[in-house]
Amino acid sequence: MFEKIKVGGFLSKYPKAEGPERKGLIEKLDALWEFAIPMAADELRYNRMLYMDAAEIFEKLYKKERLPVYIKGLGDSKDNVRALYKETLKKQGKASILPNLADSLASDDNVLRRTAGEMIVEIGDASVTYKIIPLLKSENRDVKKTAMDTLASLKSEKASEAILPLMDDPDSWVRRKAVEAVCRLKDKATLAKLRHVALNEKDAAILKMVIETVGEIGGKEDAVAILGLIRNPDMMIRQMAAGAVIAIADSEIVPKVVELLMDEDVNTRRTAVDVLNGLKDPKTAGALVRAIKDGDWWVREIATDALSALGGEKISQMIMGLLTDQDEYARRSAVEFYCRVKDPAAFQILLNLLADKDWWVREKAITALGLIGDPAAIPHIEKLVGDKEVKWAIPSALAAIGGAAALKPLGLMLKDSQRAIRLEALRAVTLIDSDETVGLLKRAALDQDVEVMASALKLLREKTGQVWLKEDVEAELGKEEKAPVTKAAPQTVTPIINRVDVKPGEIFTEAILVADLCNSTDMANTYGDNFVFQLASEFCNIILAAAEDEKVSFSKSTGDGYLMTFPSVENALGTAKRTLDELAARNAAVEPKRRIASRFAVNIGECRVDMNGDRQGVAVNMTFRVDGVKRDTMIPAPGGVGADEMPMENRILLTEPASLDIKGNARFPTRLLGFFELKGITGLHRIYQLMEGG
Repeated sequence: MFEKIKVGGFLSKYPKAEGPERKGLIEKLDALWEFAIPMAADELRYNRMLYMDAAEIFEKLYKKERLPVYIKGLGDSKDNVRALYKETLKKQGKASILPNLADSLASDDNVLRRTAGEMIVEIGDASVTYKIIPLLKSENRDVKKTAMDTLASLKSEKASEAILPLMDDPDSWVRRKAVEAVCRLKDKATLAKLRHVALNEKDAAILKMVIETVGEIGGKEDAVAILGLIRNPDMMIRQMAAGAVIAIADSEIVPKVVELLMDEDVNTRRTAVDVLNGLKDPKTAGALVRAIKDGDWWVREIATDALSALGGEKISQMIMGLLTDQDEYARRSAVEFYCRVKDPAAFQILLNLLADKDWWVREKAITALGLIGDPAAIPHIEKLVGDKEVKWAIPSALAAIGGAAALKPLGLMLKDSQRAIRLEALRAVTLIDSDETVGLLKRAALDQDVEVMASALKLLREKTGQVWLKEDVEAELGKEEKAPVTKAAPQTVTPIINRVDVKPGEIFTEAILVADLCNSTDMANTYGDNFVFQLASEFCNIILAAAEDEKVSFSKSTGDGYLMTFPSVENALGTAKRTLDELAARNAAVEPKRRIASRFAVNIGECRVDMNGDRQGVAVNMTFRVDGVKRDTMIPAPGGVGADEMPMENRILLTEPASLDIKGNARFPTRLLGFFELKGITGLHRIYQLMEGG
């Protein structure tokens, strides 16, 4: 007790002491070092001494025989005190302390053990490995882990050999830590063992580490073991396995991948076709062509992407036969290929597809013919200018073909009742170099729609180098030559802002809106196509005006509705809500049969831009699926509603990602409906509804 009082007095004087006095205090503290060292640590712990003063005392009192006291201090619970012991040992003890540090790895004190391991790694001397390896047989699994971590960090030549047996440990935690250590070593000598783990391990965390490491250091001989993991039920493991196989495999793996394309599990087939797409090897063509007829839309889409990237006459010949396949999905995928790969040999078959019963096939056939660029297609495409399902694709195709012959059908489309069609036709006209181009632009400048008129006047200026006003055009054409006035109502909204920076193949995260009329087919059967067309035109004017104000990025007619993308979920919901509100006001003033019922779905996710600027991808397809969900497919969810509470029309539905994106936004309150299975998209999905008043 008396010694502690004396040491306490020395320590209290030390901060203010200088020169000989400080030296004298050190000598007195040294004589009582067994008390002085821990008490100096306490002075620092309780902020009664500066770190620099405590560090000076620790350094002056350090001697080799006092090493155990300093080692013990590495387990101190206070960070700055522990750092004091650690820095003193590194500065004074240097490499001579390594054996003692290695012995400390066997301690039951977690802090001491961890700090000792950190110091061994920081010193970086692998000569101490011989003392660490025996610890791998410790009964304490935390000791095993620290030993493995330390060996892996030192990258000792003997580390891999020592750790490998622990990868078979019955304790899954120990196995996981052993795999983690081996994977950090990145030693190719461990690949055989890693392949064995890939084939036999069930622990997802272990498999992910193995896949990542084999994908980084493995070779083609390791690919088969990893390929088997694309059958794993864990989506992340399947995706990682596909990426690893693509990184290390060559064409020799193709037969094995083809076998997986026959698997009953759709997720296995999806991942297999992803692998074929990633390999970019012509030897995969046959399997990819067969995948085009797969029952799953994702498999077909990826197969089409892969074949389009490969291209070539041989592949085109293999796909051409699918253009006349009885399966409409096979025809869709095949014609999509020719929207990306130009092959004049497919010209006649594509012409025939302009009469296909599937609007998707007709639309893509138009685009594909535009890519081929043969003017002989123009008269056949012209016949479809009145086809409301596909006419939006005609202007860009005609512009791609070019020539004066394309101006006739474009002139007809400049008179279309839909503003969006007229704008597309206007843009197409300007791309064709002909004496008739300026005349068509002048007639378009007399359009009653302010956006069409403004666009035409702007394009006239760019074409002629002359500033035009509407009055100038009227005066030049003469009253008898004025273009026929379209039926479109005068517009005061701002123009749609189309992204000008998008390029084919780019991927954007966008809010996606799908909107359509309800029961349009039944109404057409009862009242006729023209009746439905009139309602659709009204719907079009309302939703396009709303979308313009919400900064729409992309808009495309789907026949009786629209696919749109926006910068944010708020913009998409704002468009849907305003459209519903305006339709409700309109419906209150008309007879029941003329009331427009609609439905909307909103999602957010990655959209891939195709060669026509169209949006593709899982997020887009999911939005279409959500738009069509029905009561009888709803699976009750905690916090959800009963099936009878779910509206079938005049509704705005949201996916879970979209709902989370606007969570807490008082402007858009939502409620959970329930779980739904969405065709072609794995799993159960929570679907939400925008509440009234939102």
